[in-house]
Formats: sequence, C-alpha cells, structure tokens
Amino acid sequence: MKRSMFKILAISVVAITGCTTDPTMYRSTQMAQPTWQKAGVAQHDVNSALQKCRYDIGMANVSPEKENTLLKACIESKGYRYTNKNLNENTYLQ
Repeated sequence: MKRSMFKILAISVVAITGCTTDPTMYRSTQMAQPTWQKAGVAQHDVNSALQKCRYDIGMANVSPEKENTLLKACIESKGYRYTNKNLNENTYLQ
C-alpha cells in the first residue's frame, strides 16, 4: 500500500513539474550567444548555408586570413545576419 502511494505521489510530482516549466527558458538560453540567422529560416538551413559557403571558399583555395572575410560576405549575401536576437520569435509563438 505504501509503495503504491509513493508511486502515485512521485508520478504526480513529475507531471505537475512538467506542466509548470517555462518553455521560454530554453529559448532564452539557446539565443544567448550570437548566431547567423534569417527570419523564417530554421537553424538547420542556416547551418547548411554556412557549410555551402565554407565549401565554396575551400574550393577557391584562399589564404586563411581571407577566409573569415569571405565567409561573412558569402553568408550576408544570402540574407543572413549575425545576431543574438531571435529573428524567428513568431514561429515559437504559433
């Protein structure tokens, strides 16, 4: 009897705790560091665009000093911005 009461109590505490956590807490820690972003574009697609730019720069065989400048120019030419603001805020609220 005591074990079943303990199990019910444990399950209730877990269920209540899961319902009361703030979903924006994860979002705020996720966006704490600046990243490349574009409104309406998922992070997976951002990473793909970055890898494409890195590949193109690698194929051009440029000096390491110019790689960062070219990477920034490449990704900005595709409409991405380097920011810590959440440009996709509306997608989380829907």
